[in-house]
Amino acid sequence: MVKKFLFLVFFVINATWSFADIWGNPEIIVTYSQNKEYMLKVYPLKFPDNYFTAKYQRQRKKGIVKDTIVVPCHAVLYRIINSDSIIEIWNEPLANLVSPVEIIVANDGKSIITIDDWHSRGREHTLVIYGEGGELIKDFELKDISPFPLEQYLNTISSTHWSENVEYLDNDRVEIHFRNEKGEVQKRIFNIKTRAFE
Repeated sequence: MVKKFLFLVFFVINATWSFADIWGNPEIIVTYSQNKEYMLKVYPLKFPDNYFTAKYQRQRKKGIVKDTIVVPCHAVLYRIINSDSIIEIWNEPLANLVSPVEIIVANDGKSIITIDDWHSRGREHTLVIYGEGGELIKDFELKDISPFPLEQYLNTISSTHWSENVEYLDNDRVEIHFRNEKGEVQKRIFNIKTRAFE
């Protein structure tokens, strides 16, 4: 009886772990356009040091600690002229609460794409498209763009695993590869100029 119970406990724990995601703390992400002429730095959501400790919160309530500035997730796009000359093009907040998981930059620097949100693939901010100057063009959830029913993807506690690849075909068109749990792949192309799928 004890062996059966231990087996059941092991099975339940193992099944739970197999559907869990492990996420570390988000870090600054640096990515380049394919032609290496543009560099994007993404800074994740930042809280003051020790913000989540009980001591910090007590001191904050008593007015001892004044520094409660939370820095939102934001990105800075640079143009690389040469190894000695890098020019800042724009510095803007992103739609992501914490940080995107992946980012790609167009070769002309006029758009960027962020993919998924930290701790939460395939939920909010699944695919976000920003235009020239960092302005938000589209902020898609997976349900808005998926060619597959959502239940056909691998779902874990925190995430829906949907993307095989996202890439620029040219400066104005992005090809999105969706992959379901069975390994089937479908592609869709988003046109940044028309702001619609082709």
